[in-house]
Amino acid sequence: MHTAWHLGLPVSLNPAAGTAHDSARLFDTGGRLVLDRIPSGAAVLRRFRVEPTAIPMGKITVPLDNHAVIEYGLRHGLLSLTETGEDVFTVSPVAPERFSVATRIESAPATAPDPGERAIYGWYLGMPLVHHIILPEYYGGTGPADPSPELPSLRTYITGTVEHQALSSPVRQVPTASGTKTLIPHQNTTDTHPGNRPHNSFGFFVLRGPKGDDGNVLTDPCPPDSIPDAPLAHRIRIGEHWVRLNHHQVIEYGVETGLLRLEPLEFGGIMTASFPDAGQLSIACDPTGVVPPGEMARRTVGTMNLRKMARANSPVREGARRVAVSCRSFSFEPAEIEARVGEHVAVELTSLDIPHNFTLEELGAFVQADKGETAVGGFTADRAGTYEFYCSDTVHRAVGMHGTLIIR
Repeated sequence: MHTAWHLGLPVSLNPAAGTAHDSARLFDTGGRLVLDRIPSGAAVLRRFRVEPTAIPMGKITVPLDNHAVIEYGLRHGLLSLTETGEDVFTVSPVAPERFSVATRIESAPATAPDPGERAIYGWYLGMPLVHHIILPEYYGGTGPADPSPELPSLRTYITGTVEHQALSSPVRQVPTASGTKTLIPHQNTTDTHPGNRPHNSFGFFVLRGPKGDDGNVLTDPCPPDSIPDAPLAHRIRIGEHWVRLNHHQVIEYGVETGLLRLEPLEFGGIMTASFPDAGQLSIACDPTGVVPPGEMARRTVGTMNLRKMARANSPVREGARRVAVSCRSFSFEPAEIEARVGEHVAVELTSLDIPHNFTLEELGAFVQADKGETAVGGFTADRAGTYEFYCSDTVHRAVGMHGTLIIR
């Protein structure tokens, strides 16, 4: 098994036999394998070596850890590709399908910022963008509790480990009610890209959460009298992998699981956002998850829903035997279920902490429940055997949230 990356998130590549019905490109960037999309089922992966290993985008240098950055470099003649062969693999997100998006790359006209504006660099879906601040202050405006009703709102997650080639976020002294403090270096990750128009933008420092420790959250030290008064997080552990916080979905996953917590800035601001060069990147994706192959992607207008998948619970047949299953991070109770061949079963799933689901693909069973909710989904035990059921939510299956169904 190999690990590759799609939009900054890990996926596993498993060698497959037989006929492949899909294809995708796999880029070897000299340190990371990057997929241009997540195919369905077995796929022929055409492999390419990419040189060099980073490219300039506007005023910053960007590593090739994202297929959209690679596409940008190819379009502008900054990269060269050498085809090195092909193999057949199945591709499985280490985080599940709804933790990924399908994208396409478009050209967008250049926009020249007003000379009086200040710019800071951030990240959207792992790719750099520029915030043009149109108020005279660094953080102007009112605050998260009082946004302008005329403008769309956007969250800016402020994380550690600045890209040092960037001009963003140098150390600056900021006046506060308790005296001057140091605003520590950071990078910014946004939860939606509103396009080149003004929007409310409110910042949140990303810090280690109640379930975070040195084994699952990496932080940067900060100087005394700094804002915030705790180190900023810059990576979290997802399964076997350390993942950078340059992607809003990773941050939202970390907050949901308690690895991270957010601390709001005192003020917000009104900004415009764009990608950093004349050949700007425009990201189109389906806000509910992976776009099926061949279906046109839609431009993102909001964040993905990490709390529930866009999938209905499987239907329950009349007279089905009810089986109560409770779950919490990261286990099912009971972890073993028995059924008779031909029996109709209704799984009554209760989640005790965060959203979870019961998935058994071989029998078409799926039921999901929010925290404190009991939901019902059914299946028919139509053939004898031993089957694995699991939670497909983010990386829950990988960390042991699975059980066994035995049909006799």
